[in-house]
Amino acid sequence: MRNLIDYTENYLKHPFENYQIFYRKKRIIELLNSIVHRNILEIGCGTDPFFKFYDDFNKLVIIEPSINFYENAIQEVIKNNLNDRVVLINDFFENSVNRIQKPNFDIVIISCLLHEIEDLSIFLETLQCLIQPNTIIHIDVPNANSFHRILAFEMGIIDTIFELSNNNLRFQQQKVFDIETLSNIITNHKFKIINSGTYFIKPFTHKQMSDLIENEIINKTVLDGLYKMIKYMPNLGSELFIEFKIND
Repeated sequence: MRNLIDYTENYLKHPFENYQIFYRKKRIIELLNSIVHRNILEIGCGTDPFFKFYDDFNKLVIIEPSINFYENAIQEVIKNNLNDRVVLINDFFENSVNRIQKPNFDIVIISCLLHEIEDLSIFLETLQCLIQPNTIIHIDVPNANSFHRILAFEMGIIDTIFELSNNNLRFQQQKVFDIETLSNIITNHKFKIINSGTYFIKPFTHKQMSDLIENEIINKTVLDGLYKMIKYMPNLGSELFIEFKIND
């Protein structure tokens, strides 16, 4: 059972995560700008619910189990005058199905969450109950083949790129995926993959990246360049994404 209080406290103290969130959302917005979308389901919003970055939707349903993140999202909904378009549920996704009014979701956003779930089979089976054949599911998770993980392996710091780091353990993360291992899980649960890839080249750990920024060695321009560099190293991004539909 996940300790949500401990998880929340660690998340709020996590260096460099705000930058990672920005590029994570940027990738999702690129997807949304390429499809017709009205109704969105966001599973796990953390400190930054998606509506803070993007408000072109009719209805956004957010499921967030952490009471701190949930209450923060409530305040953001009020501040942004979105009460009539955003629905918030404070619970785990697997417990929430019967509480969700079921519009035809055009997209489901599961961002930086799947690697923290203890039983992926239950989660994916529950997901099938909420989606239509046209629904696109977007997931993103840390990438085992990230540049910084491969560097750590070649330096002898880790024995395998799939090894759980101290940060992975601190955030109660269950596993580190590459595109192949996560794709196999998704297709084994009767989904079909429509797109996949990685984004944002991160040369060093979160702590090291944060130190570089704080000491003004690198800035936002450098980070934007690292995001764009993915076209030269398409498999080495810090996080991977997969987009899929139910296999009809």
